[in-house]
Amino acid sequence: MTKVTDTQSNRAEVRALVALIGTAAEAAMDAWEAQEGRVPSLDDLAEEKTPSAALLRAIRLLDGSCCQLQHILGPTFVTVSDKARVNIEIACLRTALQAKVPDILDKHAKGVHIDVIAKETSLDADKLARILRLLTLKHYFSETSKDVFANNRISYSLRSSSAAYDFVGLMTNEINRYGISNLWEALSDPEYGPSTDPKKSAFSWGIHDEMPDANTFQWYEKHPTEAARFNRAMTAFRLGWVTEYYPVAAIPAGSTWCDIGGGMGHVLLSIARANPGIKATLQDQPHVLAHARESIEKEYPQGLREDRVRLVPIDFISESPVKGLDFYYMRFIIHDWPDHIAKAILKNIAQAMKPTSRLLVHDYVLKVPKGTDAAREDSHLGTHDAPRPLLPNYGAGGIRPFLADINMMMVLNARERSVEDVVRLANEAGLEFVKFWDCVETGLVELRLKQ
Repeated sequence: MTKVTDTQSNRAEVRALVALIGTAAEAAMDAWEAQEGRVPSLDDLAEEKTPSAALLRAIRLLDGSCCQLQHILGPTFVTVSDKARVNIEIACLRTALQAKVPDILDKHAKGVHIDVIAKETSLDADKLARILRLLTLKHYFSETSKDVFANNRISYSLRSSSAAYDFVGLMTNEINRYGISNLWEALSDPEYGPSTDPKKSAFSWGIHDEMPDANTFQWYEKHPTEAARFNRAMTAFRLGWVTEYYPVAAIPAGSTWCDIGGGMGHVLLSIARANPGIKATLQDQPHVLAHARESIEKEYPQGLREDRVRLVPIDFISESPVKGLDFYYMRFIIHDWPDHIAKAILKNIAQAMKPTSRLLVHDYVLKVPKGTDAAREDSHLGTHDAPRPLLPNYGAGGIRPFLADINMMMVLNARERSVEDVVRLANEAGLEFVKFWDCVETGLVELRLKQ
């Protein structure tokens, strides 16, 4: 009787997941039609707009449901063996991008034989064909006939002119070589393992022979080619664009906005374009601002010419930003640092704020299970749980913040945080919580000076 009851319960869970997959797929198609006017195909070769919140929510639900269903019904060894060999897929992807295969295929709309690709890349044709064929099984490329390969919507997005190409490049090269490959070695070391020192990360372990007692940022300072790629890669993160979720357009004309650690200024330019009445300030290290000025002069010259965008150098760990502005904004900044440094950064900003100022902390937000099913629906601080039978944090659908968390651990001994974590640090820095803005993939924690 118990087996029958268990089977019925398990079937009900599977059917619930199948229903969620259908719901998510329909929602995703609706979102694509609203955004692009049509449902996409793998054969589409076109630039995509920044994904809407509706699309990101649908894909989060779809990813979580599909993965959970597969893990329930799949034989365990099949599941585990696939995961154990995922590094082979990554090695193949790195090879294809190092050889700039998407660029070659971009010149051949209907596809091209492997012999042509091999000649342009100076790689062995048979080996390269096998590598590309594996990637076609995961839909990175298309094989239109035997040994004839073509771009699809995924590979088209990975041409060398794209920021996505640079992001995959840094992850599959230096991050993989120095960070990912040394996670266990650093974690199990009695000195490195418990440390929160950025110079004792897995990445630092990996570069120790080349640069003893150095952190990841110091390594990039010594490797300008990789540093330039890193800066370009950061522009790929269009998920949770602040202008899509925070009422930037409604901010009164003449208001001031400071992007702290804003890199090349790509987020700041989105702010300036969304609300031309805002006076914008970009603050970062001097060498970063030099590159940012070149980029802004190309993309938004009127901002500099009309003094609506200004660049001010800062070391935000030891210095406060420009004082007395209306909005201070940090995107993917405090996740670079352990708690004690993150708190110091927040204190520096608090010292610059006026009573009416707002600080927006924009990062991946971890949704950590509360531990009891009864607490599942609690929407404390504006966060919400996934529908049953998914994990409360959407499982695989919500994995990107957790991947980012481990990445920050590996490269800087830093971390992503929950809303509660950010609020705790903010309180210790003299700030208080105002509101959480759910950006699906990321989140904005709005803060002000303690009243």
